[in-house]
Parts: sequence; structure tokens; C-alpha cells
Amino acid sequence: MESKATADDLTSLAASFPLLVYDHGEQPDNSQTLLSVADGSSHTHRVSELQNCRCLETPRGLVFIADTSSLQCSLWNPQTGEKIPLPALDKPLPEYCRCLLSDTISSPDCLVLINDLTQPELLFCHVRGGSEWINQSYDVGLYIIPGRPEPPTKRYISEMAAVQGKFYFAEAPDEVGVFSFVQDREPRLEMTSFPVPTPVYASGAPQDATLSYLLESCQELFLVCLFFPGCNFDRVEEVGAYRMDFSKQEWCKVIDIGDRAFLLGPHGFAASCKAMEYGLKKGCVYFAFDLLGNINNFHVFDLVEGTRELIRPGQDIPPLAREPFWMVPACP
Repeated sequence: MESKATADDLTSLAASFPLLVYDHGEQPDNSQTLLSVADGSSHTHRVSELQNCRCLETPRGLVFIADTSSLQCSLWNPQTGEKIPLPALDKPLPEYCRCLLSDTISSPDCLVLINDLTQPELLFCHVRGGSEWINQSYDVGLYIIPGRPEPPTKRYISEMAAVQGKFYFAEAPDEVGVFSFVQDREPRLEMTSFPVPTPVYASGAPQDATLSYLLESCQELFLVCLFFPGCNFDRVEEVGAYRMDFSKQEWCKVIDIGDRAFLLGPHGFAASCKAMEYGLKKGCVYFAFDLLGNINNFHVFDLVEGTRELIRPGQDIPPLAREPFWMVPACP
């Protein structure tokens, strides 16, 4: 069912979250198609907060907004309309980046972090009381393509999740890195790591590909792996979910994640939300990222039953200005 909404805010759709947002950019009317994955309903809005600005969704439900002209920033709650002001940026955001919050927004030490997905650079500030953005570079080694003449390039982090004030990332195969912040006069970044065997899919094929996501759920760190046969990204062979056991420093496979659903999207976005409260199928992974084209379908993988379902939007989606992205229920 499709509806044309006259309001330009999303508070009227608060009960329909989580939403898949199809942003059409300047065509035809700067509008967005909002799909509720719970009931399949879709709505067309011209969301004012998505006009003339860069918006970065976060796994905690708040959306980071940077005005493209003034570079003034804020955190926006799409379900309530509330905005929390942040310091203005010194320069525009990188073309490809992600935003994470270190903790719940009520925490006095909560940080907002922008992770550049093209070079080893971080940008962060305090959510409350931060006077300016701090730029931080890091070193996780070089990326070398065997047998290729290109010179080595600096590796950058593409997978990251925030759990209880720390940021975890895949530093290298079989290793997990940790960013933590020491609170001096200004927050200062420290980086450590520990060895962890990476889960693999034992199909016997020598070139199986894996798409991995790190996420926080109920203050625990999880890894979701989508295994593809060979190097063919048009079919997912298996989906596995793993919980980090910090005492043993290992990923423990879990089949039943309880009354939760994991939501995966482009550029490493991964979030967790209650399932039954928001009309989702519990114990499922919702995957909305087309690796090969402009198909707007999404997949639902049931971890307990081992089943999968392909969901197609009930309407034609006009051309998009960016990949579909998630707006998830805001954490308290």
C-alpha cells in the first residue's frame, strides 16, 4: 500500500520503524520513498532534513546531519523530530563515510565518530559539550595486491561497531582492533588489538567470498558473515552470526539470537532492534544491499530455520541518488 504524505517530517511514521529509505535526490521532487519492512507499506515524503545536507544514518537510530552550505551539524531523531546541535565542520565530509555513536545518547561521555571509508582518517567530537571536531589518523598497515605493479596503499577500516564506549573493527584477518578514548582535556584516541580466528565457510571451494558486518546488540559485539560461493556475489550460500566471547577471545556461532533482528545495509551499516515490538521476524537477518545492480529488493534470513525470503517492494521505485539505507528505532 502506498500513500502520499503531505507532511515533510517522519513523526507520523514513528510506529512504522524500521524503514528502508529510497532517496531520489533532486528528481522528481526531492522526495523519498519510505518502506516499512514490518508491514510492507510505503510512503512518499519530502523530508526537509534530507534536503541540502549530508545525512549519515547510525545504528542507534539517530541521523547525523551536516548542512552542505554552512557545515553546521546536528543529530536528528526521525521518530520525534528532536535535534541535538553539534559543532560545525571545518570542511565537507568525505564522499564515503559512516557515522557511529560510542554509547547511548544519554551517556555524558557519548562521542560521535565519522569513519572515512577511503583513507585512514577519523573525525570525532563529544555529543554534549564538544567545542570542536578532532581529526585523528591511524595506521593499520599497507594494502598490497600480490602480483600487481601498483605501489602499496594505506589500509583503512570499513567494518566497525561501537560497544559500551569502545569501537571495534576488523584490523586484519584473524585480528580485532579496538579504538578507545582517554578523557584528558579533549578525548584522545588509543588503539589496541587482539587475535581472533575469523569464521570461515567450509564448502571446499578455494575462492569463497565473505561479506562481514560488525554490530552491537544488547551491549554485546556480534559478527554477521554472508558467505558467497566462489567469487559470485549474486547468491548467498549461507549466513552465520557470531558473538564475541571476550574471555576466550573467539567468535562463538549463535543460532538463536532471541527476540532480535539484525539489519544490514551498504557501507558496513549494521544495527540490531527488538523484533516483535516492531513487527519483525525474530531471529532473522534483514539484508538490504544489492552488490551487483540497482535492484531494490531485500532478503530475510532466518537463522533458526535456515530459510531465506526475497522481498520485493510493492511499487516501482524511481531512480535513486544513493543506495537504500536504514532508519532504525532510536535507542533510549
